[in-house]
Amino acid sequence: MSAQFSPYYEQMKQMAGEKRSLYNIDTSKIDLNVIRAIYRKEGIRIDQWPFKGGKIKAIYIVDEDGPSVAIRNGLPREPKAFALVHELKHHYVDQDAIRDGKYQCGSYNENEMIEVGAEVFAAQFIYPDDEMLAHFHEFGVPQTGCTAESIVRFKKICPALVSYKFLVKRFERFGRIEKGLCASVQFTKLEEQIFGLPIHKRPSFIRNRKRRSK
Repeated sequence: MSAQFSPYYEQMKQMAGEKRSLYNIDTSKIDLNVIRAIYRKEGIRIDQWPFKGGKIKAIYIVDEDGPSVAIRNGLPREPKAFALVHELKHHYVDQDAIRDGKYQCGSYNENEMIEVGAEVFAAQFIYPDDEMLAHFHEFGVPQTGCTAESIVRFKKICPALVSYKFLVKRFERFGRIEKGLCASVQFTKLEEQIFGLPIHKRPSFIRNRKRRSK
């Protein structure tokens, strides 16, 4: 994150706090229903879209039909929530520029500050820094030397709707884990090794489902 854009990113953090207050957001209760309710109040339509390839998960559009967000089909819950809140920042801050064609949502390389600002807004809206640091203290997360297993165990008890990718970035930024240490970690497999298979993956569940479907 470029230091020259820091004031802008701080503004995005502040706006995230203001919007949380406006919508009376409780971190532990954020889910897709809460986010969809905000979209309805903001008058933004959500369209499922079969994006293929690339890294784009969602795009904010504003035209004669009003604002809308095209979201990739089949996204898991956590990245879908993050993508939808990311697009909210474009609605609040970049709407005029997008409408006038000065900026195209999703053009990351050409508009790093704008896109990173949306990431900052979404992260702070979904799980504010100060709340996460308080949870580190509450759950006894060490100041340094954390491991991938530390992240798996934290995800089990933290109340926020966040992905492993989100947590790795935060653990790195807060200096709890060495940067890049988790680059090749398969978190879902690690979680299953630590806590066992989820119900829907257990052989007994699969057998019963097949039996009922006959």
